[in-house]
Amino acid sequence: MEQFNFIAQLLGIKDPNITILEIVDARSHTEVIAKLDYPASKCQHCQGQMAKYDFQKPSKIPYLECAGYKTLICLRKRRFRCSICGKMAVAETSLVKKNHQIPVILNQKIAQKLIEKVTMTAITESLAVSTSTVIRKLKEFQFKTDLTWLPTNMSWDEYGFKKGKMSFIAQDFDSLKILAILDGRTQATIRNHFLRYSRAVRNRVKVITMDMFSPYYSLAKQLFPMAKIVLDHFHIVQHMSRAVNRLRIQVMNQFD
Repeated sequence: MEQFNFIAQLLGIKDPNITILEIVDARSHTEVIAKLDYPASKCQHCQGQMAKYDFQKPSKIPYLECAGYKTLICLRKRRFRCSICGKMAVAETSLVKKNHQIPVILNQKIAQKLIEKVTMTAITESLAVSTSTVIRKLKEFQFKTDLTWLPTNMSWDEYGFKKGKMSFIAQDFDSLKILAILDGRTQATIRNHFLRYSRAVRNRVKVITMDMFSPYYSLAKQLFPMAKIVLDHFHIVQHMSRAVNRLRIQVMNQFD
């Protein structure tokens, strides 16, 4: 029993009502046979006293890898029956949400990999989950845009999200709150996004800081006629540094 308690700690299973009964080597993966049981409580329907009834068929819960092997928790959950109204209830655990099969810790791992530069196929293979599970988690990250407000000072920039492709990001210059993350930095992509805001909202913007990417300037003047355009000093210094470096190389090549 002490050994199984150690295994529970190793797997990060913190629910004291889960008891590990056996560890099975299934060659391709490791199966953790466990049960979920605790004293009966009051019935949620009639407030009568529940009584222990039986166990459900094992729920097969995918889990994080352990020692390089995929792990599957076969969890038998206690069922309770009300002695008055006859309603049935199933034991609940912090390991996995009610009516869900994917444990909380695995959902957290999916979220972590989505933030990193990991493909969806790689996530499904490494965590042994379906593509639909990853997509459901991805939808939780959908950015909701408030079309009724824009900051007085806004900054535009781009970043490398995909290999060989730049994406656009806009944020509040003062609070650094992200306003938009767009898959691409073309004029059409940026224009279509900001035209969703009314002219009155766009006219509230007074200053836009940006780099020296030329298409930004004319587009910003069209979308935000009341705003002044300010070039980001970081990019100015960066361009000067590159120019000096190119000149240095040209001079060095003359002595070769």
